[in-house]
Amino acid sequence: MTGEVFAYGLLAALAIALLVTIVTDIRDRKIYNKIVLPIAVGAPLWWIATGQQLWPDMVVHLIAAILVFLLFSVFFYLRVMGGGDVKLFTALALWFDWVITTRMLLYATLLGVAVTAIFWFEHRLRERPGQARIPYGVAIAMAGLIICGERYFNQFG
Repeated sequence: MTGEVFAYGLLAALAIALLVTIVTDIRDRKIYNKIVLPIAVGAPLWWIATGQQLWPDMVVHLIAAILVFLLFSVFFYLRVMGGGDVKLFTALALWFDWVITTRMLLYATLLGVAVTAIFWFEHRLRERPGQARIPYGVAIAMAGLIICGERYFNQFG
């Protein structure tokens, strides 16, 4: 199996894991470790399949993931984001360099606004008591899917 075929297979597996994450986060309002862990473990295989070097490529991925973890840990501490969301975004940050990770953060933010509005509206429409529980993992996973789609369908490189 060539590295390119293996790399596309890994991206397909990542996309499937992200789709499962969307379903479980909507259904259970939970992002399971049994989904996030394979995403994180798949990243080093992706690095190898795409021919990345230990220095600086792999180190940059690790630094980006650490920065993402620290940033979102602040949001977790402030109780505006769940622990599963932090773990999911950190695992995704392992896959891509800091530029793509930053773009994924932008996508997740924009999608998060839409997801929040939809679930808030649905909560109000059904006249449920208390605050709406927003599955922000949906926005993170959708942002990851957009990035994966760019890898598959971008004919310009």
